[in-house]
Amino acid sequence: MKKKLITLLTTMIILSTACGSGASGIDEEGSAQGISDTSEETVSAEDADLDATGEEAEADTTDSADDLVSNDAAPDQEETEETEEPEDEADETADLHGKEIIVYFPNWKLGQPGGNVEDIPWDCVTMINHAFWEVAPAGDETESSWDRRDAGLEARTKWTVRSTLPDADEEIFEAYKEYHEQYPDVKILISIGGWSRCGFFSEMAYTEEGRKSFVDACVELLKDNDWISGIDIDWEYPSGSNDGERLPEDESEQGCPIFGTALEDRFNFPYLLRDLKEGLDNAFGAGEKLLTACASSSTGWTLPNQDWKSAGEYLDYVNIMTYDMAGDWDKQPGHASGVAGTKGAMAYFIINGVDKTKLNIGIPYYGTGFKLAEATKNPVGAEIVVPNGISKDFLTVPQVKEFESELVEDEEAGWHRGYNEQAGGAYLWNDDPDSEYYCWYVSYECTDAIDGKFALIEKYDLAGVLIWEITEDTPDHEYTKYIADTLK
Repeated sequence: MKKKLITLLTTMIILSTACGSGASGIDEEGSAQGISDTSEETVSAEDADLDATGEEAEADTTDSADDLVSNDAAPDQEETEETEEPEDEADETADLHGKEIIVYFPNWKLGQPGGNVEDIPWDCVTMINHAFWEVAPAGDETESSWDRRDAGLEARTKWTVRSTLPDADEEIFEAYKEYHEQYPDVKILISIGGWSRCGFFSEMAYTEEGRKSFVDACVELLKDNDWISGIDIDWEYPSGSNDGERLPEDESEQGCPIFGTALEDRFNFPYLLRDLKEGLDNAFGAGEKLLTACASSSTGWTLPNQDWKSAGEYLDYVNIMTYDMAGDWDKQPGHASGVAGTKGAMAYFIINGVDKTKLNIGIPYYGTGFKLAEATKNPVGAEIVVPNGISKDFLTVPQVKEFESELVEDEEAGWHRGYNEQAGGAYLWNDDPDSEYYCWYVSYECTDAIDGKFALIEKYDLAGVLIWEITEDTPDHEYTKYIADTLK
């Protein structure tokens, strides 16, 4: 017991150094409190076992994206050997039930296969995040936050929320009303933001007046549509990352500017959630409308810049996007949504004081593609071509299943499949020079990995899962039904 306690304390010290020494809170007057040590007040022995085991340190070193918190935070080999091994995750699929199955429904897919409201498997889900609406300056203003900040102007204080595709949403909302009557227990939330529509969050949240204007706009939206169950904030991401603020990738998206400073963003994010929670409760009654937010899974690059301990106090759910956890930036193929990486992201939030029963972990309905520099019978750690130009929108569940149907024996050329037991991730690769997919490597979700995430939900009493996104399942909703059989 003494040995385990010493290992635990050592690990917590390492984690606090790698991830930031704490999270600033918000007092009753809304002022920033000092940075606090959360290790004693929020981490039970069970929770601490998440990263005191050294389990991930034993994984293949090529799976760097799946490290528990960061490479620097992993215990060394000597500590790993002395630490007691955790209980095995559930060997069989658990019978959980009563958990959340949250799916994104994208308005830009309207009219495409699977893209209509009637195509949603309503009896298999508990919550729908309608993607996306956006925050925008009220009136006819079009000046970006980038330009306004660079001109040295003050933050605007009048804001509205609006659909990114008004014509599509008009049709979708009419259908939502109909299906809400048939499935009243399925919550429908409006997701505001998303990767391409985060350009005004920081400026809006910069002042109390700006936040109030945004809250009023959200309240008005819900009053006009009483079937809407709440608001989902997809600000990607407050305070940016270790690289700073995110610039627009092209003219189709806004990027994510920081209007003041990263530190101000860090405070203003929970301030915004506090104000929005109070506004919803005052308008509709305490707890009558839900407030959720998406979160990155990047424990070393993005998350340390934010204050999720304070933010979590005002949220009904924190939706961790445990996908896109590997990519070209790793310089080698990896696992984009492995169980080990998911466990590490989950551990980060718990250790930093977020109620674990509010956490939903992500399940992607798409594969992440890499282009190998040369054909190989063992792609682990192989060199890749950067950038690879492989579209995720193409690698939906049906497309990946088509690749799986073409698997060949190891000695033959074609599609092959692997599964990394330690990382909890499946992958396909192609070594047929006559194939249009020659040298492709695809990291994807499979039922084995989903079972591994079920085990995390059961062991740590998590809220459920977040799925991106429902239209990318098979036409008969194979994955969603599989998930619902266990969680719903």
